[in-house]
Amino acid sequence: MHQPKNFLTLIFLLLIEATSHGAEIPNDLDGRSVGKVIVPQKLTVKELPIDGQPLPLLAIARPDGVCYSYDPNNFRLGSIWQGPLGWLSDDGLFKLNQSSAKSFHFRDKPWMCGVGKGSYKFDYKWLGYRVEEARVVMEFELKGRPQGRIWRIEESLEIPSLLQQRVHFSIQHPPETDEVLTFWLRQTYYRNVATNGQQAQRNQLEFLKPGQTHFTLTLSRRRSGQTVPQGYSISRIEGPKPEKPFLFEPTGFDFAPDGTAFVSTRTGGIWRYHEEKWNLFADGLQETQGVRLAPNGRDVFTMQKPELTLLEDTDSDGVADLYLSVADGFRYTGQYHEFAYGPVINSRGEMFFSTGLSSSGHHEAKSSATGQMSSALGYRGWMMKVDGEGRLSPFASGFRSPAGIGMNASDELFITDNQGDWVASSYLGHVEAGDFLGHPATLWDREAYGITSSTLNYQNVDQRVDNVPELREETFRAFRKRPAVWLIHGDLTNSPGNPSFCPPEGFGPFEGQAFIADISHRAIVRVALEKVGGQYQGAVFPFIRPLASASFSTAFDQEGRLWIGSVGRGWTTGDPMVEVITFDKRNAPFEMQRIELTESGFDIHFTQPMAAGQRARDQISIKRFHYLYWAEYGSDRQDYESVELQSLDLSSDRKVLSIGLRLEQNKIYEMDLGPIKSASGIELKNNFAYYTLNELLK
Repeated sequence: MHQPKNFLTLIFLLLIEATSHGAEIPNDLDGRSVGKVIVPQKLTVKELPIDGQPLPLLAIARPDGVCYSYDPNNFRLGSIWQGPLGWLSDDGLFKLNQSSAKSFHFRDKPWMCGVGKGSYKFDYKWLGYRVEEARVVMEFELKGRPQGRIWRIEESLEIPSLLQQRVHFSIQHPPETDEVLTFWLRQTYYRNVATNGQQAQRNQLEFLKPGQTHFTLTLSRRRSGQTVPQGYSISRIEGPKPEKPFLFEPTGFDFAPDGTAFVSTRTGGIWRYHEEKWNLFADGLQETQGVRLAPNGRDVFTMQKPELTLLEDTDSDGVADLYLSVADGFRYTGQYHEFAYGPVINSRGEMFFSTGLSSSGHHEAKSSATGQMSSALGYRGWMMKVDGEGRLSPFASGFRSPAGIGMNASDELFITDNQGDWVASSYLGHVEAGDFLGHPATLWDREAYGITSSTLNYQNVDQRVDNVPELREETFRAFRKRPAVWLIHGDLTNSPGNPSFCPPEGFGPFEGQAFIADISHRAIVRVALEKVGGQYQGAVFPFIRPLASASFSTAFDQEGRLWIGSVGRGWTTGDPMVEVITFDKRNAPFEMQRIELTESGFDIHFTQPMAAGQRARDQISIKRFHYLYWAEYGSDRQDYESVELQSLDLSSDRKVLSIGLRLEQNKIYEMDLGPIKSASGIELKNNFAYYTLNELLK
């Protein structure tokens, strides 16, 4: 598609106003003399030829000054902006005003039919458009290639504001079909995407319901620009440049007492960074997803897909010369999605790592329209423990794709799991021995089923069963442990990595809080936990967004700096790199430090006093919702509703805002504080948070 660039000049061959002639008045745009500006007084459509395309671009202007474009060649919205539609220059050329345009990020011809292997593309036919009193309606047909069935679509755009748009589709289905339509877009460009379909699917796909005749996408945009709290800065460490295919894609970090960094990479190399120089410590490994320094401060543990490995540097020359298998008593079939992450080591010398389920090909807990992860049995979707004597044992189950394992200063274990079947949204979970966190395909490995040996080795690893007993959903629902904090798919994360816990010194006023990178959003989120009723719950906040690339792994070094590893694959690709976030204690940030549950609502603690004279009650928005625990891929927000504020009080030091409201258990509370400043004049840019309320105070 020919995509207009900023102030792109298009030969003005056809200029049609659908309802009225626009007022052409002299104006000055962006401080330049631009001739006659097109400022329609009514809803107006202008058709603009596109080089190499049979149909013209539709440029739509509204009387309130909001404009947008639609490309009928690719059947998608283009961009939206505030200001004149464009202008005519003295030499007769029309210039479309795209200086501040924001893309809709829809892909060309975004409709498909079906899901997975049974899906197919459409042949598209443009039928035209019509102008109604307050909207322009695009009309086209979708023809299914295998059967020739025809869907007729009407599409229109509603614009509540430049930060929120609603795309409405009216769908006329062919008779006698219950096929499911899908629509593709990039969710991570938005703060939130909501639908009235089945759910906000993955990072790119929206499902409709069978036979659904009206479909609406509600797109909530992010404010422009990078968000970095005051006092924090981002620098980059130039990585090594190995020859392909051994790319430097950091998946984990650990640090020796002398500051030497060890870095695991997706392509199987372990790198060593000492005195600003890199050397390859070990290679020939299989997709390493974590690294941990051994107690002797010289050797390194790393997690490969098939095993936990110890890399010994026996002659202390900075290169491993002995590779020892520590634990491989879990099944690995070679399926690409059978990732393994870790390890972490507690103060007793016990190690823990996690394994992911297969994306297909094995035992599924339940059939679903959106697909199921499967288990080859043999402790896929488990957290495993290696005791001080080197004995491996299953520790906890219920994980889908647990792409990060972390441990706080109290030796407590936490995991991040990624959205999908049985996982409504990515989350941070607290893991204790015997826990089940939700994915039922892991249950067949429990001792009660008598299927999987507690110890797998070369003698019994191929002893598998063809049939497994049916799992009773009402039973496993009852003992599922809820996530400690939902990481809110779409708004904050799509593909989170490991949690790293803030040290007491070096990284500002967030001691003990978890920092998590996300590939899709290129962002860091922050989680503040508290225990209620003996279990962890708490709030998640945005912290820094966006970073330079697809951020995945995190770790704090001895100086309190946060290292971020970015990989070159995933839902959002980018350049592999290492970024380091540093805090300058001379510049305190203005952030929500934590949110505490009270008997009557929440206390929001700030890192600095709020400014006087702010109308907080008029600005604060509180909403709540919950997710479905079900077999389908992800869940939209359920029972999404506004919550009435009953009281609002500010402490005498202006650092604690107490919110009174009616609380409900097992809900997620969305808190948007609006435009707030500190007493020192700093704007609160990270002005929203989500609190996962599992338990009420008793």
